[in-house]
Amino acid sequence: MSIKKEVDVIKAPWENSPYYKDAERWTHLFWAEHTKFRQFFNRLDLSTVVELACGYGRHSEVVAQLANKLILIDVFDENLDKCRSRLKKFNNVTYYLGNGFDFSPVKSCSCTSIFCYDAMVHFSIDIVASYIVETSRVLKSGGMALYHHSNYMGPKLAHYGQHPHARNIMNFDFLVSHSRNSGLEVLDTVSLDWGGIADLDRLTLLYKL
Repeated sequence: MSIKKEVDVIKAPWENSPYYKDAERWTHLFWAEHTKFRQFFNRLDLSTVVELACGYGRHSEVVAQLANKLILIDVFDENLDKCRSRLKKFNNVTYYLGNGFDFSPVKSCSCTSIFCYDAMVHFSIDIVASYIVETSRVLKSGGMALYHHSNYMGPKLAHYGQHPHARNIMNFDFLVSHSRNSGLEVLDTVSLDWGGIADLDRLTLLYKL
């Protein structure tokens, strides 16, 4: 399957999904000071931040208050429209329609940090690999990327939506080696329980050499 077809498979269930509104009530789980999400995020340089898969902007609203510049990327126009309305009081936000596998049109070596919460857990390993290469391209030297990704190793079913909490298959050893081959190092990582399942997710901080 081509990467563009993989993107289409992953996108389909999320278009106009009720998930985005329902997820608002769980936003505090990412931003409370005691959480690993916030502790890792606090290590980022917020001069120029990219948020991948911004959805309706529940995380963007927090980060727009902290970052000098925030770039939002999503594969759905309607999600970006929701963000434009929600964040209209901020003049430090740029919006890009993404293609689901790279960071175009973000310029090379232009960003100090990237983060993605509660979305990359659904990406296939090929799509994650593509974003890792792109992470190295768009980050400045010394920049960091914070990715909340799947830690699920299988069994692999017919569709990722049949896996626990719709987590896609992810091999962390591959992520580490692919990151190194792309000019990135794993600076920190921690496994996370999710929905009562131990070690289902992982939070990883990558560093651009």
